[in-house]
Amino acid sequence: MGSDEISIGALVEGLDFDSLLKALAARRGYEPAFRDPPGRRDWSDFAPNAFGFAELDSRVDRLANLLLLARPQPGACVAILAPLGPEALISILASLRAGLSPMVLPAHAKEAELLPIIERSGAVMALGVPRIGDLQPLHLLRDVAARSFGMRFIGGFGTRVPDGVAALDPLLGHGATPTTLAPAAVRAPIRVIDGHSLAGPFAVSEKEVLVKALEISRVLKPLTSSRLITTLVGGDLAALATGPGIALLTGVELLPLGLFVLDDLRACLEGGRPVHLVIPAAMEPALARSKLGGHKALASLVVTRRAGEGDGLPQLDRPDLAIVDVVTDTATNVSVQRRNPG
Repeated sequence: MGSDEISIGALVEGLDFDSLLKALAARRGYEPAFRDPPGRRDWSDFAPNAFGFAELDSRVDRLANLLLLARPQPGACVAILAPLGPEALISILASLRAGLSPMVLPAHAKEAELLPIIERSGAVMALGVPRIGDLQPLHLLRDVAARSFGMRFIGGFGTRVPDGVAALDPLLGHGATPTTLAPAAVRAPIRVIDGHSLAGPFAVSEKEVLVKALEISRVLKPLTSSRLITTLVGGDLAALATGPGIALLTGVELLPLGLFVLDDLRACLEGGRPVHLVIPAAMEPALARSKLGGHKALASLVVTRRAGEGDGLPQLDRPDLAIVDVVTDTATNVSVQRRNPG
């Protein structure tokens, strides 16, 4: 590592998602942590919701306690089939708090592609949502789990949970006080899948995610009064670092779009907060040509790309913005390149 990477690594030494969330819940419990886009019901059947850091911490504790009822081995894998929204984020944080290893599955993968990933990971539990647009993740998880020897539990968020899947909302008992879990003696890794080749899973540590999140945050300099909007839906290193990594490290409100809808993005930009926007490289030409690219609420832009992707395509020309490129070389290796310091 270069000297700059070493110094950043030293700054996040000893930190993990759990310690950051606990600190935010204690000091800023009622301040907003997550917010859904206003049109979420149209593509997921979930009513748009918002909650603070204390509520997030409580939801994570409840799900972590529930996962431990199945008595999994420490470090066992939990497969998650949901876009990078509240359900996926709570599942990731709860798995880590329970000493388990979360793995976000690519939402676009088919049954024949998911089964080998599940088998290679040795996942013993799976969590998901009923609908993402025309996709039915819980039905897909149920079918895959029926063919997977090691799968012991499948849980689904929401009300439209199919037969053979445990409905999580009644089990989580939102009125009850969860048992406070002791910190896991050993933090299990996060497992990531290459969204293009579907290779993996590959293990990454929370520290690796936070190092990249801090590299990006030092360029963006987000204020706690700002909002982080991500259009990424996967759970690879780039998505985790630019979304939940930055949000937990800086305490800004995270708004994951889950499924990209232009009207939702427009409405979120109009929310009255400075916005740090995360998009894939394929979206930048459209943003550069649209009125949203010049929106006064836009404070910075993070563009994620594969190595060599998007070369020669139109880019957003805003000298006043901090613009960062997050380049994925492999599923476990991303580089942060400052394009425009703003």
